[in-house]
Amino acid sequence: MILVTGGTGMVGAHLLVECVKKKQNLVATFRREESIDVVKKVFESIAPEYLKDFALIQWKKAPLNDINALDDAFQGVEYVYHCAAKVSFADHKTESLKKSNIEGTANVVNVALKHKVKKLAYVSSIASIGAEKNIKQINEESNWEANQNHTAYAYTKYGAELEVWRASQEGLPVVIINPGVILGGQLWNRSSASLFQNVANGLRFYPTGETAVVALNDVINILIYLMESDIKNERFILVAENLSQKELFEKIANSLGKKPPSIPLKASVLYSLFILEKTLDLLFIRKNFLNIPFIQTLCNKQHYIGSKICSRINFEYTKIDECIVEIGKSYKF
Repeated sequence: MILVTGGTGMVGAHLLVECVKKKQNLVATFRREESIDVVKKVFESIAPEYLKDFALIQWKKAPLNDINALDDAFQGVEYVYHCAAKVSFADHKTESLKKSNIEGTANVVNVALKHKVKKLAYVSSIASIGAEKNIKQINEESNWEANQNHTAYAYTKYGAELEVWRASQEGLPVVIINPGVILGGQLWNRSSASLFQNVANGLRFYPTGETAVVALNDVINILIYLMESDIKNERFILVAENLSQKELFEKIANSLGKKPPSIPLKASVLYSLFILEKTLDLLFIRKNFLNIPFIQTLCNKQHYIGSKICSRINFEYTKIDECIVEIGKSYKF
């Protein structure tokens, strides 16, 4: 039996499609009932011939902080894909990020140890690497820099990884992937798929930094390969290309037949917006979203090297141009 946490997210939903194709017995966790219908729509869109098998997935309502619900979901489970996570860069979301990403992951690995799970694959992020800002080429050997500011999201993904590594020391075989921005479709109002929706809706601004990207299908295929292989207790950065934000938005716009964003959001502009937002927050008018670490991330020009996986499993990344064109074709205006 295979368990997928976060089965209603972009990675989780597409992972379920591929596991169903392999006729695997599946349990998937969710938080809201209506999200299951969203996954069903993904099946209808990309794998209609497997729609009847969708009904065979065992859905378990198991928030990451509900240990009893997790314990029930883990009954008979041998392999776990831990895809569930909370994503936010706002400071006021810090506590909920800690609860979901760090405490939730601790609960998942603890229950996995209790049930003697054979292997756990964790979907982390390049944000968790947290390398020093002046390091321009980042790989799996790069170390977390404790003496610099990081976003709350980065802190909590790093903390979640520490829980996974701790479990590996206690006997749980694990693999960790650190994908860049995952480019995929279908769930247009979620994750990176919302980039396409924003451009389609006439987005005018773009950050001036660079971003590391990878195709969703590559992430899914590598996850499954690593789970089924003898590889354990290793991490892999999954990045096909490093692009400027301007390049990425231009490619997305071209795939949709839309005008690309044309106004750069320079650091000076973002810092001014941060001061304005912070003032409104102090006056209890609205919560601020921007913060200094997030601005630094938006303006960051570090490159992430994703070649380790290619040498280990004879893998070749999907070209990002091809990936974006295919996603653009599937976008429904």
